[in-house]
Amino acid sequence: MLQLYNEKPIHIFMHKNDKRINVEFCNVKMKMKPCQFRFFNNYLSQLSKQINEHTDSVELLLVKDNLKITISLNHFLQLCNGVQIVMKKKFGLKEIIQN
Repeated sequence: MLQLYNEKPIHIFMHKNDKRINVEFCNVKMKMKPCQFRFFNNYLSQLSKQINEHTDSVELLLVKDNLKITISLNHFLQLCNGVQIVMKKKFGLKEIIQN
């Protein structure tokens, strides 16, 4: 098993013989192909643009069975950070700083 990111409560890893990326957070377990993981990163980036000073929690819509979960802002930011770190390390994503 290859640990890609492991900070409570976010765990991102891959098994040696499997090309899928496993993401576990807030009792949710997902297995994604690399292209799906990139879409997930884009989805999180779009949601993070909607955060303002009054945001306490974030609602995520996950594809499987239209699952809607609400996570705290702190957990959402940790999830975004973990996914971005994996995107940089595994896929060579360059950081884009927006004005």
